[in-house]
Amino acid sequence: MESSNDVDDLSLVEGTLAGRRQDFDLLVRRHQRTLFAFAYRFVRDPELAADIVQSSFILAYTRLNQFAQRSSFKTWLHQIVLNECRAAHRRTREHAHVPLDDVAEAKLADSATSEPELGSLGWKAMIERFVSRLPARQRSVLILRIFSDLPFKEIARVENISENSAKVSFHHAITRLWSWMEEKP
Repeated sequence: MESSNDVDDLSLVEGTLAGRRQDFDLLVRRHQRTLFAFAYRFVRDPELAADIVQSSFILAYTRLNQFAQRSSFKTWLHQIVLNECRAAHRRTREHAHVPLDDVAEAKLADSATSEPELGSLGWKAMIERFVSRLPARQRSVLILRIFSDLPFKEIARVENISENSAKVSFHHAITRLWSWMEEKP
């Protein structure tokens, strides 16, 4: 008997479309951790990342018949999660505008001094902070390449850019990270 690890994603997609719900459950188990880590690196909130992954799997299930196999199923899922991360960011940004008159002066002074110095953070936290400062395209390309281990061809599909643009964005992200790290003592 074949183990579940021997079955490729496309066979499981076909099985799901044929009505075998357990095939989609296996796809969820197979990709859930990677997608959660990917979403978390974008939103930096474990509850929001879990919600994004859950809604992404629901979207994937309801749109599975639209999966055209122009890329791997893994890449297609990453694209859905990335879109959900961007939507969450837009929702957060829309609700984040508070008139300064509504904020107490003492609270503004506290928030100006409350962020820890980067030198006091560990390397992992410092790198995460630097990655979060990257422009959106560079951040997503970097995360897709390093943490999701997607090749540039697949990253280009997720981002809807050329493969060369994906490579250039990755190069700029790495260059920017190195320069920020060199600035810190």
